[in-house]
Amino acid sequence: MSDILFERRGDKMGYRLGGSVQTAATLASPELTATMESMSSDLQDVLTAQGLYPDESRAMVEPWRQSWFEEGSRLLYIVPRQFVDSILPLSIQPVPAQTVRVFVGRLELVTPATEKEVEVAFAAHDTATLEAYGRFLEPILATMIKKETNAGQVRRFQNCLNSVYSKLVAQNLGRN
Repeated sequence: MSDILFERRGDKMGYRLGGSVQTAATLASPELTATMESMSSDLQDVLTAQGLYPDESRAMVEPWRQSWFEEGSRLLYIVPRQFVDSILPLSIQPVPAQTVRVFVGRLELVTPATEKEVEVAFAAHDTATLEAYGRFLEPILATMIKKETNAGQVRRFQNCLNSVYSKLVAQNLGRN
């Protein structure tokens, strides 16, 4: 098992486990009936199957709860070991009996459901829904701008995008 399609809409979430992908795959949207506990458990099982100890898998997944399982859709996948070794060679002296390296990639997905939710929230000036997308609102809006053919709507999305940038800058300045 190498990939997990994850989706969160408000208080509801779901995920779909996929198989090993060689060139392409199609996964249907998951039903939004899962829990964070079931998602965490299955993801830990995937990591353990890749060679990690259960405690290592748990330690990897736990910090992701706050940042990887936010509003929206994403694909989590195991980066093939050969690829990792080719771009990040590892040399240890003395040579250990075994080395296990498990890298997880994350791909943010801008689905039609996400676009629709953002567009409706944008039209209704629903800042709470827009803010739920957090740092992902910027790439979502950028994707929507690229697809939009109505010049007036492009300007409105661009103004919202500029507002998002302004908020992010203000938040970052407040942390310093």
